Amino acid sequence: MSNLPLALITGGSRGLGFETARQLGRLGYRLFIASRTKSTLENAARTLRAEGYLVTAHAFDMQDAASIELLVDAVKMKDASIDVLINCAGVMYEAGSDSDLKAEIGSTASVLRSPERNVTDTIAINMIGTWSVTRALAPYLARGARIVNVSSSMASLGEMGPGYYGYRASKAGINVFTRTLAYEMRPRGILVNSVCPGWVKTNMGGPGATRDVAEGAAGIVWAATLPPDGPTGGFFRDGQAIPW
Repeated sequence: MSNLPLALITGGSRGLGFETARQLGRLGYRLFIASRTKSTLENAARTLRAEGYLVTAHAFDMQDAASIELLVDAVKMKDASIDVLINCAGVMYEAGSDSDLKAEIGSTASVLRSPERNVTDTIAINMIGTWSVTRALAPYLARGARIVNVSSSMASLGEMGPGYYGYRASKAGINVFTRTLAYEMRPRGILVNSVCPGWVKTNMGGPGATRDVAEGAAGIVWAATLPPDGPTGGFFRDGQAIPW
């Protein structure tokens, strides 16, 4: 068994999650990437292994309790504690898969016209799913571990704009989760923070986004590698606190 620290990244098969895994691999972490689509996940694992990183890949559905338990079983088989948990998996159904967020607010993104299922599924996956996965994995976190919840400035009441109610609400819920969980994890020396990666060129962010994926992932990695006296229960972008 390797003595390298273990980082588990949900949504690790593409975009920010994949780049976060890659950057943590460069820092000497073993990688455990988990996401819903098996084929995409296997391709990501092959790429990371070809770059010289130790990678475990596991397909799971964060809305399915039995699937989450299978993820826990896979972690237990590693016979090692999780040193870093990155909750990166998420959706933005109101925008579509390749929406430019600067586009005019249309019927699927409007607070009043968005289909109900777009809103409820977004909240179920982003907020409830993240809570469910973290709750299941919490017993297997190392003392002094790091939890990073990938949030968004779209959840910030100080920066709130129009549209995308489900996405905004789900990420605001992630921030509440971060604040409350940070208090509970303090006795174990575990730091818990929310990170906004910025508007990143991914499938979700779209081609009009202003930041490269590596730049967005760097802020996540910063929170994942904080020293023991680092902040906890905060909301950050590029290592700097931003308004709730």
